[in-house]
This record gives sequence, C-alpha cells and structure tokens, in this order.
Amino acid sequence: MKRLSIVAALSLSASLSGCALLPIAEPVRVDFVVINDTPYDDTDRAMLARAIPAVKAEHPPFILHVGDIQSGGEVCGPPDAAFAKMLSDLKPIPVFYTPGDNEWTDCDRKDDPATGRKFSELQRLEVLRHRFFGTPPVREGKWHYVQQPDMPENARFDYGRFVVVTMNVVGTNNGRDSVMGDALSVAASAADARDAHTMAWLKAAFAHARKRGAAAVIVATQADMFNEKAEARFVPCHDVAADDKRLCDGFLPVRAALIHESRAFGKPVFLIHGDTSPFSLTQGDLHGDSLTDKAANLWRLNAAGDAGSGKDKSWGVRDVTTVSIDLSKTQPLTARGLLTGEVPGRETPGPDAD
Repeated sequence: MKRLSIVAALSLSASLSGCALLPIAEPVRVDFVVINDTPYDDTDRAMLARAIPAVKAEHPPFILHVGDIQSGGEVCGPPDAAFAKMLSDLKPIPVFYTPGDNEWTDCDRKDDPATGRKFSELQRLEVLRHRFFGTPPVREGKWHYVQQPDMPENARFDYGRFVVVTMNVVGTNNGRDSVMGDALSVAASAADARDAHTMAWLKAAFAHARKRGAAAVIVATQADMFNEKAEARFVPCHDVAADDKRLCDGFLPVRAALIHESRAFGKPVFLIHGDTSPFSLTQGDLHGDSLTDKAANLWRLNAAGDAGSGKDKSWGVRDVTTVSIDLSKTQPLTARGLLTGEVPGRETPGPDAD
C-alpha cells in the first residue's frame, strides 16, 4: 500500500499575517484500512485471523475502526479483552476507534452478571472511555492528535493534507431507542448532550481544516445516519415524548450539521461508517428525500463487515476494507474487501442493523 505523497510550499507571508501555512495544491493520496462489525461469531473470528496478518502486510499508515466489536446478542464485558488483543496484534499500526452500539447502548439487552439487572448503557459508555480512550493511539506531534474533553472518543488527527475526525454516533437511533437499563429521561438528556458536543466537535474540525488548508476531510462514525429504512426520518426527537417506543430521527441534527459543514467547506468530504449493509459507495444524493440530505462534495462509504445469513438469503461482505483516496481522480475514493476483493455495490442488501 502506497503511503501519502505530498509536496508542500509554505507562504512567506503566513508568519506575518498570523494565518495558517497553506500547502500548494498538489494531488494527494492516502491509503488506509477500515474495520467494523466484527467479530460477531466464530466465522468472523476466523476471518479476522486471516485478515490481521494481511492488514499488517499492507503497511497502512493507520486503521479506522468504526465500531461493533461484538455481536449485539452477546453479554457486554468479556469481548472487550478480544478487542484489546486485536489492537495489540495490529501494532505498530495506529488504530483510531469510534464505539459501536453493540458495545454500549445495546448492552441493556442483557443483564449485567455483576448486578443481575439490565446493564446501564450510560455506565457502559464510561467503561469504554476509561478502557480505550485514556491513552492516545499516537503520541508523535506530527499527527496533531486531539480529543474532545467531555467526549474523548470524539477525536481528530491530521495526515498530510487530510483531516480525519471520529464522532460517537451509533446505531439504535443514536442511543435513543430501546433504553432498558437507564431512566428514559436521563438517557434522552444524555443523548441531547452528546449531540451538542458532537456538532461542536464537527464544526471545530472543519474550522481546523480550513485554517490549515486541508484538501479533504474524512469523517468516521459507527452509525449509518442515512439509512433509508429508518423509521420517522426527519422527525426531531425533542418533539417526541420520551418513552420506549419513541419514533424520531436520532441522527437528524448531526446529519444536518455534516451536510451544512460539507457544503460550506466546498472541498471533498468522505463519510465512512458501518452498521448496515450493503457494502456501498454513494456521492451527493445520499439516499435522502430532502435537500438537507444532499451535498455534491460528500461521498459516503458503507464499509464491508456487516454480513450474515438468514432463512432465505445471505447478505453483506464479511471482510475488512481497504480504502484509497486520490484527489487527482474524478472518482477519488475506491474501496475493496482485503480478503474477498469485493468492491462496493455488488452484494444483496441485508436486514436493518440491530
């Protein structure tokens, strides 16, 4: 895998004006790997046993892990050790991780063995923050790695002329549905606070990108915010009573903020997520039925990973994803399954994410 190649020129006037130093407009390319929605079962574990050595052989500069480190049907806790081992096995490649719903907001599907009661999903999020976000994945100053103080899972780093930002936006309607281990009002208030922090983080990331003259922004989340199968699209959650059957669009404010910031930025923006199938790549019209879901300079990659089989069919691509972004090309983003060679758009869509 080729690393990013860049030639940068520094403006002599920048130090006098106090403005950011701007690189010249050279074509840029970055190659990296995305992992998500695995392992759910022994088949996934066997796939990862093959994929991890193959990833290391590619020598990517970094890996984006966009969540779901276990099945939604597993008891939360023990699989954390397996994920920690994966991070260790992938060293020295830095892994930038954003949580999935399976490892925190869906934990209340099961009882906590320590208490005999439903897991508190909010407490589970604090456990993840302590375990996986207390130590930065990179320490070298060249990355300019920063975390949001109140949500350390929201992070940002620079790679050449790319700015990469992670956001804790998860499935199960962004942590608003199927709340069983916390008071509904508390969970709703916590979701509102996360949205406010995440939108501020996104705005700051684009401001940083403009200041440093970035050529593109890469945004990583777990959730498919543009899932056309979702119920109650475009219904604000603050207009819906807080109960266990509330029908609202938990992604609406963050999705709208992403569209707004992308349009204002004017340069390529790449949203990378997992959580649903099919393995797909879209641009501009992101399965939305409103102008708020359209931005010509925004590409959306639903990475490989969410895969399985049901009574009548199989779906998804069971793999990790290699991603190449070359801004000198008309179609700047290409992706393929590292083991299968599959590319976006070939396989059958699956059921709604759980």
